[in-house]
Amino acid sequence: MGATYFLDGVPLDHPAGCWRLKKGTKRRPLPGVRSVALSVPGRAGDLPVLGLDHEATALGLALTVYSSTPSGADGGAEQMEHNLEALGALLGTRHRLMTLKWVTGTIVRVAGVTVEAVSEPEYFPGAALAKLTAVVKVPGVYWRDEADSTWAGTLPGAGQIVTPLAGSTGPIVDALLRVTGPAVQPSVRDVATGGTVAYTGTVQAGEHLLIDCGTLTAAVVATDTWDQAGGTDVTGQIQATGPGSAFRWLHLTPAMAVGDPHSRAVLVDATALGTSGASALMIRGRRSYL
Repeated sequence: MGATYFLDGVPLDHPAGCWRLKKGTKRRPLPGVRSVALSVPGRAGDLPVLGLDHEATALGLALTVYSSTPSGADGGAEQMEHNLEALGALLGTRHRLMTLKWVTGTIVRVAGVTVEAVSEPEYFPGAALAKLTAVVKVPGVYWRDEADSTWAGTLPGAGQIVTPLAGSTGPIVDALLRVTGPAVQPSVRDVATGGTVAYTGTVQAGEHLLIDCGTLTAAVVATDTWDQAGGTDVTGQIQATGPGSAFRWLHLTPAMAVGDPHSRAVLVDATALGTSGASALMIRGRRSYL
């Protein structure tokens, strides 16, 4: 399959030819970086500012609407109007994020998007077709895998490769961490950035500490679950350090192997006191892509 998009499960290259994407709009754009310039007197140039976040991405999807019926027959100008209405209804969703899926071959990436604007359709009555462009915004910047993966590590353990997240090109900002006790003051550190999230309390044997880096919440539960509901809220006992830690928790960031841009891995260090053979660390998340 060539590169194409699906919006809320609807193919933008319609299988019956009701509408098609312009070939030049079929590649995902790369996000820009939120720039900051900091200069001081007596020093040439600007001071380097590291760890800058990416800007929200926008892309234009140019579509041609044809006169084909959903079964593939030619319905003339009237069917073209029906197709234009159907496409307009799809692009008109404003009350929620829509799911945009990008597919090429076996590669699948998804992102939550909003349709920012749709151009006035350009009609070609003699050919019974119309052209329009939809401007789509990815507020969260990053494209993701469709489903979560779970990784089991060791506690304590240094330089552990989170294998399901290998191949990412962007940071995973919403990972779920689960620490199984016994563990006193457990912490997890992202090797690439040096960012750390730590619990100042104790996870008893048979308990699990659940840390949601996306919602900035944490709880201790006594059952084998990833759900914080019913657990004891310990959000106030979580400490984050490292870049950006004043307003976010652990960002798992892929590091490129020396001289090999095809080798990208997420590495973590895990520490804790008072551990036993039952102590464990698990991470659940989806790969992230620029």
